[in-house]
Amino acid sequence: MTELIGKILPGVAEMANLHPMVVHFPIALLNGFILMELLGFLLGKDDLRTAARWMLYLGTLGALAAVAFGLRAEGTLPHNEDIHEILLSHKSFGITVLVLSIILSAWRVFRERVFKTPERVAHIFLGVIMLGVMAFGADKGGLMVYKYGAGVKAVPVAEGHDHSGGSGDHGDSLDGHEAVSSKDNIPVVMPSSKSHPSDTLKEGDGETIRDDHDKTEHSHEKGNSVHVGRDGHHYIKPQQEGDPPSHHHGG
Repeated sequence: MTELIGKILPGVAEMANLHPMVVHFPIALLNGFILMELLGFLLGKDDLRTAARWMLYLGTLGALAAVAFGLRAEGTLPHNEDIHEILLSHKSFGITVLVLSIILSAWRVFRERVFKTPERVAHIFLGVIMLGVMAFGADKGGLMVYKYGAGVKAVPVAEGHDHSGGSGDHGDSLDGHEAVSSKDNIPVVMPSSKSHPSDTLKEGDGETIRDDHDKTEHSHEKGNSVHVGRDGHHYIKPQQEGDPPSHHHGG
């Protein structure tokens, strides 16, 4: 069964516990409860209040599950003293959210039919406090994971791995020179500084670009020339009819 889950949901199979997955449900549902309740109160819509009520009930069940999985994770999660202090704070916030959601749910069950405006406002106000507590608890949970790496595996970062260009394509750059194209859609990739002086990159019909370690760059392909744009990229500029023969030296 575990192997089957690992094939279908490999991310879940790698989790040390299910608390990080389950905790998203009360966060979404309890925030939705306050939003629907406020809109129902301001607009006087009973349908919105009904939606708010069910989101509160389901959010309370989600908070119960999140706390249960969290308490189980507390005893199995490897951590140091710094993480332990944050963990205790995170747990306190989580239990407080659960208690407040139970109070709000019970209040709703026994008093909703006779809610007057002052009581409804107090109910919403307590819900807003609950969301504030939940936000602090979520912050502590994020601190454990994203600063101290609690419950996650270290990721080796390859040298030169860069997404600053936003393309996400790791094959589009060498030594910081992206593979770019001119307005005529002719790509050019400059060689890496680690390449041998005799290394060449061929592109197109017979064109050769050679980089002899800061010496010269040549292009003798039929009528084409290499030039460096203002953005620092190297472009191949096809010769237009009537242009003189091109011979480019880059230094």
